Amino acid sequence: MINKRKTKLIASLQKVTVALLSTVILLCSMVGVCYAQEQKIAVEGNVYEFEKDSHYEFSENTSPKSTKKADTYGTFSINGNIAEVSEKNGVPCYRVEDGNLKLYYNHSNALLRAAEDEWHLVDDKSKEIDEINLDEDIMKGALIVQTSKDGKSWVDAVSITDAFNATPIRTAAIYTTEDVELINGCYYRIIVAYKASKKIEPKKILFIDINQYEDKELAEVYEFYAYTDTESNDSVDMNQSHNLGSKVRVEDFDGYAGAKEINKDDIHYGWDLGNFFVSGYTDKTTNADGDMVFLKNVGDRVTLWFNLKENINALNDNINLSITPDTTGYDQHFETPKMDFGRGALIIRYTDHNNVAAEPTIYTNYLEANATVGADVKVQLFEEGDYEVALDYEVTSDEFIDRIGHYRIFFKFSVRNGNCMVYPFDVVTGSELSNSSMTENGFRLDLAKSRYLKINLKRETLKEGADGLVEDTRFNGPARDGAQYADEGIYTITVNNEYTGQFTVKKIYVGTNSIMRAHIATGLAIPEINALVADGATIENDGTITLATEPEPVSTPESKPTEQPVVLEDIPVNNTEDIEKADDDSIFTITKPMIIIAAAAVVGIIVIIVIVVAVSKKRKKAKAITENQEDEK
Repeated sequence: MINKRKTKLIASLQKVTVALLSTVILLCSMVGVCYAQEQKIAVEGNVYEFEKDSHYEFSENTSPKSTKKADTYGTFSINGNIAEVSEKNGVPCYRVEDGNLKLYYNHSNALLRAAEDEWHLVDDKSKEIDEINLDEDIMKGALIVQTSKDGKSWVDAVSITDAFNATPIRTAAIYTTEDVELINGCYYRIIVAYKASKKIEPKKILFIDINQYEDKELAEVYEFYAYTDTESNDSVDMNQSHNLGSKVRVEDFDGYAGAKEINKDDIHYGWDLGNFFVSGYTDKTTNADGDMVFLKNVGDRVTLWFNLKENINALNDNINLSITPDTTGYDQHFETPKMDFGRGALIIRYTDHNNVAAEPTIYTNYLEANATVGADVKVQLFEEGDYEVALDYEVTSDEFIDRIGHYRIFFKFSVRNGNCMVYPFDVVTGSELSNSSMTENGFRLDLAKSRYLKINLKRETLKEGADGLVEDTRFNGPARDGAQYADEGIYTITVNNEYTGQFTVKKIYVGTNSIMRAHIATGLAIPEINALVADGATIENDGTITLATEPEPVSTPESKPTEQPVVLEDIPVNNTEDIEKADDDSIFTITKPMIIIAAAAVVGIIVIIVIVVAVSKKRKKAKAITENQEDEK
């Protein structure tokens, strides 16, 4: 019976365990959904239909069809780490956890290959789509990507013409968002425009059949807003910010290299386009080259900003002075290829702690697409490293003889962690080891991504010497982030931050030697510990030292004073009163033994009285019980 109960109990416990595990797994999977994952999301838009030669004027059309209710050439979607979907000003809004979004327009070639008596794609030899003027004819469809800071004024980012005549069918992204767009939040608009035709009943003219076609123009328009959650409401503390860079007129016109003085006859004389500044740091200093070094602590967000002071269409309040597109620019310093810089190219290059320079990031058309007059616009958030930044732009005047000039704002700066910490972790348990910790497993070093700290490590062991075990240094040199150490010894780790002048020292013991443990735990020198051990001290497992106990002194019985008999001859006899006084003193002298005997006698008498009283009560009680019994009989 008991065995059956045990079996049922075990079965019940197994069921409960399975249920709990299932619940945990379900909760974990639910939690996983909350985190951003790479995903592809279809975006709905509007479809506009126009008659022939209409130029796709969708901005004037107030009654579009939803893409859900109308045939579209393809499907528009975005792909990225999307953490949240909401709505902003009537369009879908996507919060991007990290990275950028890729924009896709996927389609088939069914419309391109359709028969003449069906709707099929035909060439459109115009260059106008609504208010957009293209450089080339639309032909078999156009794909246009635009960006906007406010959802009203749009800037062309990508224009693809003859888009649906490509073989094979386009599968790559038509556009990838940029950091500078998402960090400030950006509206995106994708326009798909194409012309379709269908053969209808022929028309007879003088008994001759003339082919007839019905034509229509279609525009699909998709809009959405995207941003990266970088606490965009951060306010700039101008008391904790630092301006960087100043304008120069370049010597090499196309390559933006060299510098010339801006004199009073220069079109850029007397006014500045804008200024860059850095905020979000704790402290700042300069390096050996005189470049700024910004020191950050945990929670700091070192941010580069740009404040545009001038209207790029009317610089210095002059409608004849403007920023114009540089279609064949390149930057000699960064060795960029020739490209369309647009209205200002912002270039940023990052160099890591190994002095490896990354490929420069180039934001073309920066001044038109991203900067806002009078506003502090985020450029980028920065972690540890060295940075070079340049803004190359072209200024054109309709009044000056020297009417076109190329200008550049260039600067360098570095970001360093302001702490001076190293974190040793047990290689087996993974737990952090504090100063004076002991481990048998060894440890690894973690600098918490502070790549520019200088770290030195000394390992000491014990060896036999003239005075017993003594310290012996086995290694004393630089260490590196992520290195592991398992050899026995006392490790002294010293970390130095050259930018703050701070030091941090930690000691870790690897091994089981009791003398070493005591040295780490107590801080006593090895010779002192050896001396204590020689005197009988004990070293506990945690390294603490228990001193040897001294033997208690042996107590010897007190010697009783010898009582000397009173000899009458010793007392001077002058008269009988003296003799009587001497006799009285001798009789009534009270000694310690007499007190002890008297106290014992008193205690004995008390004990006897207590016993007598108790026996008397017991007898009375017994007698009373006997009398009661006789009365009952």
